[in-house]
Amino acid sequence: MKTIITKNPDYQKKWDYFVSNNENGSHLQLSTWLHSYSSYGFDYELFIAEENDEIIGGFGAVIAKVLFFKFYIIPYGPIVKNENSALVDQLLKSIPSRAKELKCCYCQVSFPTFRKPNILVEYDRNLNEIGFVKGNLFKYVYSSNGLNWLDLSKYNATEEILLDFKSSVRRDIRSAERKEHEIRFLKSKAEVKTAYDLCLENAKSNNYSLRDWSSFKPAIMELLENGNGKFIAAYKNNDLKGALFLVKAGNYYTYILGGTKKEKPDLLTGHLLQWEAIKLSFKENCVGYNISLGGSDGVKEFKNSFVTRQYLNVDNKYYVILNKRIFKFFLFFEKKIKPQKRTIATILAFFKKK
Repeated sequence: MKTIITKNPDYQKKWDYFVSNNENGSHLQLSTWLHSYSSYGFDYELFIAEENDEIIGGFGAVIAKVLFFKFYIIPYGPIVKNENSALVDQLLKSIPSRAKELKCCYCQVSFPTFRKPNILVEYDRNLNEIGFVKGNLFKYVYSSNGLNWLDLSKYNATEEILLDFKSSVRRDIRSAERKEHEIRFLKSKAEVKTAYDLCLENAKSNNYSLRDWSSFKPAIMELLENGNGKFIAAYKNNDLKGALFLVKAGNYYTYILGGTKKEKPDLLTGHLLQWEAIKLSFKENCVGYNISLGGSDGVKEFKNSFVTRQYLNVDNKYYVILNKRIFKFFLFFEKKIKPQKRTIATILAFFKKK
């Protein structure tokens, strides 16, 4: 076995294929997703374990940096093939040592436990021995807290899935289908931007943050081009009524963002789009669909109406402080500016231009 630290384009393609088809994979480990943080001036790298020229495990790290602060963040991982589970310990040990090489003051890992609730127990002792402490002191690289999961493996037809939903959801989906929406899978930059603008409008009106188009555009377009992403839109009379963006990894799609026009009468476009995402997942033989956690009370109620099961990972984050003096100064700096994601992003973008 050999290990490789790289950003080589050929290795990125090889790694993305591994992440997409490994049941332990996540979109947070796709090279395109990792690279999306470059809009904040962050760097990234892949740490890959190979055997006979085949990837058997590894992780992608975001190297967050501003001023003289530097952090080594694994948003999800390490991930390995099931038959190479013994490799996890070796990969975990490499995280703080690699972070030290890069002169980072802090490293963090969000250990993947989705749909395998006992796996963390197996590695918790080893993480402590390496020096990791349970917690999350750096919150500016997103790491998922779990899945909102619809298991598709038990169904033989989409009609069977539909029959498992609450009666109100079945009614709304069928009503939406009768309203003569046109479903399009968007590819062109102009169409995608229009759809994303609608999602931004929804975010603003519902008081939650979403990356601006210019910072997220490269990642979205690359994910669409390489097939890992899908932007599904619903039109009526050639007028955009709603859209959602999905990313595929681990042999399942994750709902990333979306938005619909608020009109009366309600066209139920949100129900229709989620149903299209589920049908797409089933058509591609995905193991499930992750409608994602979070949102307002109304959004959470809407998501849960699809009879999903939540797999929460609230205690799966671990860190090591590698330079106490610098990290203590970072905490002081963070406290003084009363951090918000938007504020941090503005500061990072400012220093990127310097």
